[in-house]
Amino acid sequence: MQEPISLDDVELEAKEAAAKEEFLRLQKQGKLVSVLTTSIVHVVIVLILWCIIVALGPDEIPQIVAVTETKDDTYQIEKQDFARSVKRKPQPPKSASRVQTITSVATSPVSVPSIEDPVIDPLGIGTDFGRGFGQGKGNGEGGGGTSSFFGGTAKGNRVVFVVDFSGSMIKDGGGVRLQMLKKELISSISKLPKGMSFQVIYYSTAPWLGGESLYTAPTRFPDKPGDRIPWSEATKEGIIRAVNHIKAAKAEGATIWKDPLELAFAMRPVPAVVWLLSDGEAQDAEEVVEKIKKINSSRIPINTIGLEVPGAAFSYLVNIARQTGGKASIVHKGKLYSGPAALRFADDFDPAGGF
Repeated sequence: MQEPISLDDVELEAKEAAAKEEFLRLQKQGKLVSVLTTSIVHVVIVLILWCIIVALGPDEIPQIVAVTETKDDTYQIEKQDFARSVKRKPQPPKSASRVQTITSVATSPVSVPSIEDPVIDPLGIGTDFGRGFGQGKGNGEGGGGTSSFFGGTAKGNRVVFVVDFSGSMIKDGGGVRLQMLKKELISSISKLPKGMSFQVIYYSTAPWLGGESLYTAPTRFPDKPGDRIPWSEATKEGIIRAVNHIKAAKAEGATIWKDPLELAFAMRPVPAVVWLLSDGEAQDAEEVVEKIKKINSSRIPINTIGLEVPGAAFSYLVNIARQTGGKASIVHKGKLYSGPAALRFADDFDPAGGF
């Protein structure tokens, strides 16, 4: 027989149900408050971070070189009015007629200096060249290939880059010069057309090739056929290998021009064009200028580039270019100057009469 339910039991069950309902209500309310609190905290954090970013502003990365681009994505060549300070003579001097104006190249993904090239050409400087240019000599083996370096172009199927990797490339300017050189050298080699041959000769106190260093390179003698530097082909594999060597190359030592130039001219077949870049006056600069025609008996055009070296050091580079029928240019304060605009940075130069 079922026992009758007392009034106390009913009241107790009602209280338990009410308590359970209140507990569930408080539990739901607590979850809602927790979610709202978390959301508010996140919003506050986001607002604080946004305020910090706005207050500090975006990071400004210093540009190594300045480039002005036009709407068609090519470099804008800045023209200078050189006529006011230059008095033309009826006939330009022979010594100046061999220095050539550097031409601009198309835009590459690597920043290069903007080009300053005056409209007036008081020295009779041309705008293009091939093998034997300006000398009446040469062997006529330029071929159809084209190389470019620091805004200039040169025709010839075989090109040698003789580049300065002395310690001053990292000591002066906080390493910006070395970074600039590596970027431009990688860009130049990456754009070499298939079928061309090339080589990069690094130099400081002594010359070395990619994959070597100043202290690991063997001693090479230009007059020994077995020591002659081999050519690299502008294939995909050859370019990748050269680029990796450029990235890994370290700058150290002093500056000597004669040894790397002799090795370049001893290559067989001979180069069609040589690019010589330096950021300072070589210890043997006077000797090289005096003997350049003997060192370069094949009369190969040497295009010279001075990297932030106005004055006497650049004068030697201009003299080398003049004697070989090459081009002289200079990077000064982030801009590339060529022709008369470049020559004004050399010592002993009269705009009206050359050197």
